[in-house]
Order: sequence, then structure tokens, then C-alpha cells
Amino acid sequence: MEKAAFIIYLIILALSPLLFGAVHTYAYTIMSLGVLCGSLLLVITNIRKNPKSGVYQFEWPATSLNVVFYMLLVFLIIQLIPLPESLIKILSPEAWVAGQKSLPASDIMTAEAQSGIWFALSSYAYPVRMSLIRWTVYGLFFLGLCRVLNSQKRIETAIFLILIIGCFETFYGLAETYSGSLHIWWFKKPLRSRAVTGTYINSNHFAGFMEMGFLLAASYAAGLSERKKRRKNISSQNRKLRAWLALFLSKEQTFSKRTFVLFAGVTMGIGLVLSGSRGGLISAAAAMLFMSLLFIYRKSLRRKGIFIFFLFLITSIYALHIGAEYMVGKFETIDKSYEVRSRFTKKTLELFKDYKLVGIGLGNFRYAYPRYQAPEDKKSFIRHAHNDWAQFLAEAGVIGLCLLLAGIIYYLYRTMTMWKRRKDFFATCLGVAPIAAITAMAIHAYTDFNLHIPANFLIFTAILAIGNSALHLHRRHGKGNIMNRNHSSPLRLKGIPVLVLILGIIIWNGFWTIRHFMAEAYCNSVHNSTLSRDQKPPPKEIKKAIAWDRWNGIYWYKLAQELMRIRNEDFGTQFNEERDQKQMEIIRVLEQAVRLNPFQAGYHLRLGWEYTYLWQQPDYHQKWLPAANIAMDRAAYYAGVKTPYFHKELGNYWVMRSKTIRSTSPERASAWMKACWHYKKAQEIDGSKEMLKKIVRFIWNFYPDWKIVLEAIHVDYMDQVARMFST
Repeated sequence: MEKAAFIIYLIILALSPLLFGAVHTYAYTIMSLGVLCGSLLLVITNIRKNPKSGVYQFEWPATSLNVVFYMLLVFLIIQLIPLPESLIKILSPEAWVAGQKSLPASDIMTAEAQSGIWFALSSYAYPVRMSLIRWTVYGLFFLGLCRVLNSQKRIETAIFLILIIGCFETFYGLAETYSGSLHIWWFKKPLRSRAVTGTYINSNHFAGFMEMGFLLAASYAAGLSERKKRRKNISSQNRKLRAWLALFLSKEQTFSKRTFVLFAGVTMGIGLVLSGSRGGLISAAAAMLFMSLLFIYRKSLRRKGIFIFFLFLITSIYALHIGAEYMVGKFETIDKSYEVRSRFTKKTLELFKDYKLVGIGLGNFRYAYPRYQAPEDKKSFIRHAHNDWAQFLAEAGVIGLCLLLAGIIYYLYRTMTMWKRRKDFFATCLGVAPIAAITAMAIHAYTDFNLHIPANFLIFTAILAIGNSALHLHRRHGKGNIMNRNHSSPLRLKGIPVLVLILGIIIWNGFWTIRHFMAEAYCNSVHNSTLSRDQKPPPKEIKKAIAWDRWNGIYWYKLAQELMRIRNEDFGTQFNEERDQKQMEIIRVLEQAVRLNPFQAGYHLRLGWEYTYLWQQPDYHQKWLPAANIAMDRAAYYAGVKTPYFHKELGNYWVMRSKTIRSTSPERASAWMKACWHYKKAQEIDGSKEMLKKIVRFIWNFYPDWKIVLEAIHVDYMDQVARMFST
């Protein structure tokens, strides 16, 4: 079973980069299920009988990364647990506000509907659940790989696999880019660019793989050479022809390995340069410098710097020959790129200030960010902050970041302590690879989001496992086995709960991974640019998706959109009672979408308008219009300045609403002021004539008076508006 698990891990490690970096549902589902299956096999294998006591016991690796894995696992679970009002107001007051805004607006007048409700720290649980699954998969992959990499042969097999995939990625990317094909498998790249991307859609993510592979090749190449003193001793002890021949062949094998590793390192270095990733080059250079300093620190490893500089030299020569001009051109635009990403970071930190302690919830950045989005980025949907440190701070808060940093510092301390004790060249050289990879990813994370790409995180995890296993390797005559420390629990009072907990985690993750995949098969909610998916499936398909995974707010909103489309097509052909029933179903579905994800201004906006369509209900003015007011206020709270359409629609609503209020009532003046404010915002974001025409025409339907229209659109002269309409 252990060998089967090892093979499964290698297959997943190879497939993930090849399938567009495993960013799409089918790819990361294969990755997750593969890792979970391998982990399940290892759990069964690690139930062993103690030869001394005769009691069965369960074993799992004890590594220095276990601490950070357990801490963040518990932290993610805490983000999902509903908490009482008194506690959540202390930990995250803004999460309590978001929870209140998620409650059905139609029930807001009923005190009983709001009392005693507990809210989670994460107002939208679905992304946090997906983050929990992903984090568990990465953790189990690391622990499982540490377990199966129990010999030098297996360590080298894993290294060679990563290097081979890295070489393929480079050659494939070069062929597609310079042949003019510009495809990734069947998918045509959206932009005609000279950047090499391999099988990744984004060149920066391809660069992330290249820099990690480049560092692994450098450390492995250094570890392949033996000390001269040992060679002389072996030569003096083996005078016989057979022993000399065996030694010669082993040297030849080492030479062949080193040649391939150098070739792979140069190839990935070229791929890194031609990716055009400035952050990738800077990160790789800084990590290589740090690796060199570690080698220089130890007298026995100082000569190993030759291999590193040799890789740098050859890579630079080839890069200059093939096309470094493109890379230089990319650096010329670094100021503009830095300005945009700095703006993302600044706005992300504004989001953090509202959720300082425990964050918005891992995975919730893309939903919460539009409220803080800068006017310069209008109409853009920003999924990542392009600064993983800032994004993690916003999603996990100060507590989450402290846990992460504490775990990394502990890991580095334990790794460096063991690295100083080891004397074996293979162990000490490969033991540097994880430290270099962490350095590169930590720097690159300041300008990009490589660790949100499943394939890159998997490769990063594999390098950490390779380094951990190499540091525990004890060799004799060129061969060796791993002497890992393990936790062991007898299957009694202590061991059985631990075993049940681990099995439960694996089964739970597999269960929700399958349910998520089946739901996405019926209704697509995860961005997928490589497959032509129907973005508007029929209600029947959407309801099947909801049956598989009812916690995804996008499914509910898409269902509401389809129900609205059907209602609009059938409008006027139904009896009033049947039409009202359909309208109530639409409202119920939209309220569920808002309950799951209160961050979406569009959900609140649409729900507010739908409330107004119940004008035939006897309690329309007492219940449904006040509910529409609340929904629109919530939409305004989350709208930000991303989309001018939201503010135009909010202005339209308050114009309409003002006509339903007595002219002498202060509420009418308040509604009119809100309408004017939103129209002003819409014009600030989108100052086009088309936007102004839409606003004027809507106001004219309710107030056919140019003086009132000019007041609303903030234009001083009527002739400007008349001239605009005449053109």
C-alpha cells in the first residue's frame, strides 16, 4: 500500500501543473481525491503491531511543519463555527454587522426573527470551507510524502519527476510561443504575448514553478558530488578489479545525473527569464543568494557555490541569446505595474482594518473587496490582491498571520538546527532547498498570488517534504534509509480517537470534494476559461447543483436570475395568484443568496427591486416597501465605487420611492437626497453621455420638470442637457 500511495502522489504531482496549474474544478478535484486516496492507504498501512508489547498502534510523521498545519486547520474551523452575539462583537464587530445584513429584509420588523441568532466569524462560509479542504489536502500531501520518501532512491525519483516536468513545461512553452501557435493544449491564449507560460495560463504562475524547480536543481546538483577525501579512501580500500569497476560505474552514474540536473536547471532558468516575470526573477535571485550564503557558512560546502554560479552563468548566456530583450522591456514598465499593485495592496489593507483580529475569512477576499475597490479599477473584477501577505492578513487577521509566522519561524529554526548537525553532503545540500523555496515564495508573494495556484502549492509542499526527508537520511555506501521521528499512539483510549479523527478528516474532505465537483458539473460558479461552459443553465440544472451543494450563494442567485427570466417571458399570460406565487419563489431564492453571501451588493439590489413587485399585496406599504428600503441601504453599504450601474439603479429606486411618499413628509426629502447622491456617484465613476441619458430619462418619467432633473444630475444649464439629447 505504501508503494501504491507513493505512485499516486507522483501521478498527482505530475498532472497538476499539466492541467493548467490545477486551477479549474476538474483538475483540483483530481488532485484532492488523489491525495486523499493516497493518505487513506497510508493510514491503513501505518496501523502496525508493536513487536514488544503486541499492541496495535497508529503512527504518523512528526515533522516541524505539523505545528503550523494543526494551528491553521483549527483556525479555519473556528472561522466557520457560529458564535454568540457577545463574543462575535468582540472578535469581529464587522462580521456581526455583515451577519445582521444577511438576515431576510422582509422579516426585519419582527424582533423574534433576529433574536438569538449566532453568526460565524466568516460571513460567507462556502469559500472558507473550500480553503479548509485545500489546506487539509496540502497538509496530508506533505505528511504522506514525508512518509513514503523513506529512501534516497525515492527522494531522487521525486526530484527527477519535478525536474522532468519543469523541462517539459519550458520546452512546451517555447514551442507554443515561438511557433506562433499560442495554445495551451486545446485552449487558445487570450493575449498574443511573447511570454512563455508552459501549460499555465498566467506567465507569473509558470515563473513560480520555474523558480522552485531551478532552486531544487541547484541544491540537488550540489549534493551529487562526494568529498575528495572519501573518494581517495574508497579507492585505497578497493584495489581489486571488480571493486574498481563498480566504483567507476557509480562515478559514471553520478556524472550522468549531474549532467541532467545541470541541463534541467539551465532549461528552467531560461523558462524563468522568458516568462517575463519580474517578481519571479527577483525572487529566484534572492533565494539563490541566500542559498549561497548558507553554503559559504559551512566550510565543507563552500565549493558547492561553483555549481550555483555555473547554473547562473549558463542560464544568463542562453537567456541573452534567446530573448532577454523581452525581459528588459518588461522591466521598463515596472513603475506602472507597481503603481497598480500598490493600489490593490492599499485597498486590501483598508479591508483588513475592518476585520483586524480574525479576518474576513479565507477565500472571501474576492467577495468583500469590491466595497473597497479604487475608482481607477472600475468595472474590473479583482479576484486576488496580487500581494499574498496583504490578502492573507485581510482574510485571516492578526491572529491568523501570527499563527502562520510562528509556524514558519518554528519550522526554520528546527530545520536549521538539524541542518547544522548533519555532515552528509546529500542531506545538507538538499536540506537547503526548502529554505530557498520558502525565501523565493515569500518574496514573490509580495507581488503575486502563486500559492493560490494549487499546482504550485503542491510543488512547494513536495520540495519541503524532499528537504525534510533528505535531512533525516542516513546513508551507507551511497545508499540510505530515512530515520524519521514518528508519533505513535496505541489503539486504546488515546490512539483510537486520533485514528478516528484522521479518518474522519479524510472522509469529510473527500465527501465535500465530490459534492462540490458534482454541483459544478450542473452549474458553473468557478471561473474556467478553458472550457466552454453554459453560464446560464436552466433552473432544473441549477436546482440539481443546489441539491449537491446548497452553501454556494452563486447557485441561488443564478437560479433567481433564471426564474426572473421565465417570469418576464410569461408576464401578462398568468393569473395574479400564479404570478404572485412565482414572485414569492424568486424572493425566497434571493433571500437565501443574501443569507449565504451578504457581501454582494448586486444580490441586495435585485432583492430590493423584487420586493417592490408585490404591490398587489395588502401589506405592501407596511412590509414589502420597508423591506425594499432595507435591501437598498444594504446594497449601498457594499456597492463601493466598482460598478456605476449599482449607483444608477439605487438612484432610480429612490426616485421611484420618493413618489410613493407624501410631499410633506421628511422621508420624501430623504429619499430624494439619496437618489441625488447615488446619481452623482454613478456620474463620477462613469461620466459618459450614455449614463447621463439613462439617468435623465428615468427621472423624467416621474418628474417631468427640467429644474428637478438638473438638480438630480448636478448640471447647471438646461441647454447642456438639450444639446446632449439633440446629438
